[in-house]
Amino acid sequence: MESQMQEQVTTDQTGVGQAQCRELMRDIALRNALQKRANGVPTYKVPEAAALLSVSQEYLYRLIQADVFPGLCMRHRRGQGRYVIPAKAVEQLLDGACAEGRCLDVGDWTAEWRARTSGGAA
Repeated sequence: MESQMQEQVTTDQTGVGQAQCRELMRDIALRNALQKRANGVPTYKVPEAAALLSVSQEYLYRLIQADVFPGLCMRHRRGQGRYVIPAKAVEQLLDGACAEGRCLDVGDWTAEWRARTSGGAA
């Protein structure tokens, strides 16, 4: 019985440690994103953009991979790569939600954004 209790305590502490680590990493990503915004850096890493948008980085990765959110896949040939997010995309999405005064669907917004930025050719 005691060993089961010890195991439960250890598991609970690990869960708390992971949650604290995740929160710390998110805070760092947000701080980096705000610094980049202040310095006019044109791109964000996925964790930075996710922190600005108040979503998980995993969810933002899924949106990018589903071609629903604008991003750049930086890779050589078929190797693994990294995604970067245009800062303008994040800012325009947030500005669009404010201007529209309603909830925007990211997929619809991305399609409209692509049409605008490509001169109407979808």
